[in-house]
Amino acid sequence: MMSSLTEQVDLKAISTRARAYSDIFTLPLKDRNWRGNPGDYAGSGSGSSLDFQDHRQYLAGDDPRHINWQAYARTGDYTLKLYREEVRPVVEIIFDISGSMLAEPEKATRALELFYFALNATERAAASASVYIVKGDRWKKLANEAVFSHRWEEEGAKLPETLSSSAPNLVSIPFRPRSLRVLISDALFPAAPESTIQALQHNNGRAIVLCPFSLSESNPSWNGNYEFVDTESSARHDRRIDTSLLKRYLETYQNHFERWKAAAIRAQAPLARIPASGSFEDAIKIEAVPARALHLV
Repeated sequence: MMSSLTEQVDLKAISTRARAYSDIFTLPLKDRNWRGNPGDYAGSGSGSSLDFQDHRQYLAGDDPRHINWQAYARTGDYTLKLYREEVRPVVEIIFDISGSMLAEPEKATRALELFYFALNATERAAASASVYIVKGDRWKKLANEAVFSHRWEEEGAKLPETLSSSAPNLVSIPFRPRSLRVLISDALFPAAPESTIQALQHNNGRAIVLCPFSLSESNPSWNGNYEFVDTESSARHDRRIDTSLLKRYLETYQNHFERWKAAAIRAQAPLARIPASGSFEDAIKIEAVPARALHLV
């Protein structure tokens, strides 16, 4: 599947559009305090920015430049002025490249727009980015340059095929403590959503889940005899679809994502389903912005 991706979509054009989208939307990096390398966002400790935070008693080894000399003149005691620490947040982008994500051009395009957007938005926000592609129980960390040069597709093609029921293996990914983890996946696997969200939040991480979907999966108009193809194994099987079977499928599909949304709410992990049809801007505004998975600039 991955080897034919460039035959279906124009990765360069998608990447260019995604850079423009980062002028409209941004990741919710200002919704929390961070720990990390020096940067432009409020941290959870004290530092040397211009944002005054508090006072405390001077201790041996403290920087004397932060002594409050006016207070010393009044009281004779050495105290320090504490300022809000400024740090550089870490964003870890996890892109599910299972067959169901990239099987049809419209859905593949939307998934790829989200992928390139996430990296562009991270860099636009002056945050530190780590990128992973994942297929079932296999994953690979990518250099950011490999994404922008589109060589990541070659790396993805090297990952072995997996069962269609395989969930992304997030437990073994070495997430950095307190990072923002953005999972881009259609969530079309039977594993409990709680386990996936819990893996994303391991070690005090914050999770965001963006789920691209197509009309052909969410509201199909099947009626009659069909040949179905497993997007992971390419196995084929014939099935007759009648009204009763279609109704059961739609109910199962709806219940699946109701469970995902309920689990995300309990875990305080923003989740948004992103339709493949329509413009990117309109699709993001349906759920991603109201859920605070993404923000308007």
